[in-house]
Amino acid sequence: MFTRKTKIVCSIGPACDNDDTIRSMIRAGMNIARFNFSHGTYEWHKQAMERVRRISDEINIPVAILLDTKGPEIRTGLVENDGKITISAGEKVELVTEDSFCTASSGGKNCRLSISWKAACEKLFPGVKVLIADGLIELDVDEIRNGVVYCTAANSGTIGSRKNVNLIGVHAGLPIMSEKDKEDLKFGAQMDVDFVAASFVSFPEEVVEIKEYLKSVGADARVIAKIENEEGVNNIEGIVKEADGIMVARGDLGVQLPTERIPLAQKAIIRVCRAAAKPVITATQMLDSMIVNPRPTRAELTDVSNAVFDGTDAVMLSGETAGGKYPVESVKMMALITRTTEVSDEYLSRMKAADSSFKPGNEIGYMVAHSAYKLSRNLEAKAIIVPTLHGNTARIIGGFRPEQIVIAVTPQKKVCRQLMIQWGISPVLCQVADDSETMIQNAVKLALDCGAVHLSDKVVMCAGIPISSPLMVNTIKVILVGNVIARGTSFGCANENKKKARGRIIHDDNMPLIKDKFNLHKHLILVCNRITEELIPALRVVDGVVAESGCDIPAEQLSLLNRDLVWILNVSDAHKTLENDLSVTLDSEQGVVYEGIV
Repeated sequence: MFTRKTKIVCSIGPACDNDDTIRSMIRAGMNIARFNFSHGTYEWHKQAMERVRRISDEINIPVAILLDTKGPEIRTGLVENDGKITISAGEKVELVTEDSFCTASSGGKNCRLSISWKAACEKLFPGVKVLIADGLIELDVDEIRNGVVYCTAANSGTIGSRKNVNLIGVHAGLPIMSEKDKEDLKFGAQMDVDFVAASFVSFPEEVVEIKEYLKSVGADARVIAKIENEEGVNNIEGIVKEADGIMVARGDLGVQLPTERIPLAQKAIIRVCRAAAKPVITATQMLDSMIVNPRPTRAELTDVSNAVFDGTDAVMLSGETAGGKYPVESVKMMALITRTTEVSDEYLSRMKAADSSFKPGNEIGYMVAHSAYKLSRNLEAKAIIVPTLHGNTARIIGGFRPEQIVIAVTPQKKVCRQLMIQWGISPVLCQVADDSETMIQNAVKLALDCGAVHLSDKVVMCAGIPISSPLMVNTIKVILVGNVIARGTSFGCANENKKKARGRIIHDDNMPLIKDKFNLHKHLILVCNRITEELIPALRVVDGVVAESGCDIPAEQLSLLNRDLVWILNVSDAHKTLENDLSVTLDSEQGVVYEGIV
């Protein structure tokens, strides 16, 4: 989880429609499960989504769910008897909007194709290109007369029923959400999906419309705009501003744009997303040969690596995992390629220079986040730890492409899942904290427990403090994990299975204050001059005790007073060193007091 920064999106389909395969895909590196609503029933999608969520919870690895809409589309009609129609180059083809069968040329009659776009005769004009079946057949519009669009076929091909239709040179003006899309989004709201990938986004206003509809049906999914046509490429800056992320959908984009422009469009889109710190997914045919082969081609390996070099946040598998023979192997291969690229010297040098491409703004929160990033780089810190309620601070810091791990610690399950799309961010779920110090120490302990950091590592913490602060982020703190701040010469514990005590320091100066603290905080460490019988009421409820001198109570009796008590004795200047409210960890094996919760 902490070794790879580029995320992996996997399409779910028949090839992974079982527990074992989904579990293996998650362990192999799947971060987001994509559900393509161009296919499948609601019943199937519901079962598959529930399976992903259940297994994700079982193995404690967060996985987000992305609903990919069918989007506005134009299709040809049916061919009678589920047949095929062959069209030859130079042949005349008629397009009609009436609901009728598609027919081949015969007996002096032209080939006639019915299409689902009712405004064809009003919108089309001579010179427009009409592409059928992902560009398999290209038609040039000659004229529009008497409700018929007359075209000439530029090439030969054979098509069947219900093939997709793309237009070059004109915008169809279809609503961004069909009635089916709206029903699908309602279903997504019921399933609490994390992302919605909106197909064929051409204008920023369409993203706003989708967000408003999602809000109206009670969904808080983040919207990923799929760029699949020339209008989307031309309006990319405005779309990026409104969307929560972008998908470079190279399949349909490859039909809409000249093929040779696709790599340039991909790089341009990623560059705009990087400048805005919006996540971008590079999709379509990345390891396409692995649908049938156990290993990818060299060209595919290079394609994935180049997308990582470009700065993509995520790479996507489509047919490889949805319907291919090697779904788990495809995920493993994608993880291997991205990880290998990320540790290369060239990639690291690019990322060190990458912060200049991110334009975060002049607000205090952005400036503090940038300072935390620079500090972590200068200190060569192991990680940047970001306690967060909504994930915004982590997203900003990730935008600078730090070499360090960014550990986003949040009490919100959905925020945890929605951060899975962001480059370099490893979200970790935590309990809700009542105050800032507890929030910070819980975050450090979680990072330590999951192996992201180790004792003696330097970490930079960046957060909004107090928790209720109106500022997104206003505080930076450098923490030495497991920093020893005090030592004793005599130590012990009541329970051999609990040799550490963690909590807040409280002094013995004022017993009423101690009683109040007991009511406010569950975990407390008492600091006293000497352990005497007067402290027995306190000893019954604290987690640990530190004494500047010795103890008047035998160890056996201490153990009877509190079955979980940890004590450290003969700690010089304990009252000065261990200030009230400081979070510490007592280690009864080493006889030391660590700063923070470790």
